[in-house]
Amino acid sequence: MTLAEALNQNFFIITCELAPPKGTDVSNLSNTALLLKNLVNAINLTDGQGGNMRMCPLAAAQFLLKEGIDVIWQLTCRDRNRIALQADCLGASALGIKNVLPMKGDDPKSGDHPEAKPVFDLETTELIKTLKKLNDGFDMSGNELKGKTNFLIGCTAHPNAPDLAKQEELIKDRFSFGAGFIQTQICYDVDQIKRFADSLGEFAKKTIVGITPLKSLKMANFMNEKVFGVTVPEKIMKRIEGSKDQRQEGLNIAKEIIAQLKGTGIGGIHVMAVGQENVLPEIIQFLIN
Repeated sequence: MTLAEALNQNFFIITCELAPPKGTDVSNLSNTALLLKNLVNAINLTDGQGGNMRMCPLAAAQFLLKEGIDVIWQLTCRDRNRIALQADCLGASALGIKNVLPMKGDDPKSGDHPEAKPVFDLETTELIKTLKKLNDGFDMSGNELKGKTNFLIGCTAHPNAPDLAKQEELIKDRFSFGAGFIQTQICYDVDQIKRFADSLGEFAKKTIVGITPLKSLKMANFMNEKVFGVTVPEKIMKRIEGSKDQRQEGLNIAKEIIAQLKGTGIGGIHVMAVGQENVLPEIIQFLIN
């Protein structure tokens, strides 16, 4: 079942995230994706995550699409001006990509080419508006296209946002501009996710919450100190610290969070196995069974 089908049928959605290769060898990406094919509704392909140079997700997507795997193309504002963004969108649609997630993009200073100059010609909401125009058959300047795009457009959100009411207004705007689903940052606090779901109202069922199993206390500390918008609660820190098998405890915690999410009205989960992509199929099997 594709992402669009799962959304239309109110099916509990499962997506995950893979990074294109650092090079031209796509064998590991393809092999991992094939193992995930019957476990998830769609696979996100990241766009230079962390500000690091990798194969463009538009190209990487072709190796998944030919295997019948639904792809969510992450498209950042960081690297391209409005001409290049629109050109890539036309190409992506012509090549069969159905889902796109517009994002700001990580600062190049944090990546492997810190001297790179960011573009940010458009900000995320402007890109969502542009994608809607392309779906309607026109470019940003109002010129008619010979063949329009047909994207399911996503947007991002943060369950830990300091002002949920303000974020709700932004999400309403983005849906009015053409967004059709939400994927979120990681959250480990179920009560906070419930507050977030309540703030979303009708959009909760179209929201896919970020889940990342913690593999160690060191990783939990890193999340707290380095990852914007993510907080690991003290009770989870203590559980992991006191466990004989920290990685397994992190998986157990993630599975418990998912079980509780199913009663909140949230539409599904987005599994990001940071540093564990090589065992992502096994992780998802454990989390959903």
